[in-house]
Amino acid sequence: MPADQPRPADNAFEGPDNVDEAALTAVLRTVPLGAAVLAGTAVALMVLLYLAIYLLIFLPRGIVG
Repeated sequence: MPADQPRPADNAFEGPDNVDEAALTAVLRTVPLGAAVLAGTAVALMVLLYLAIYLLIFLPRGIVG
């Protein structure tokens, strides 16, 4: 790397963190809850679809053999 080019570590955007602790706490309180709701909804939909396939396709066929 030539000496006249800045290194990636010399980023002009890096500086002291000016984060409001109360706002950070509020965000960290709601974000994991939303992720849990989204994951729970996805799992519930998969279980419902599995039960629908089982009840509507496998059971009506009866015993095969």
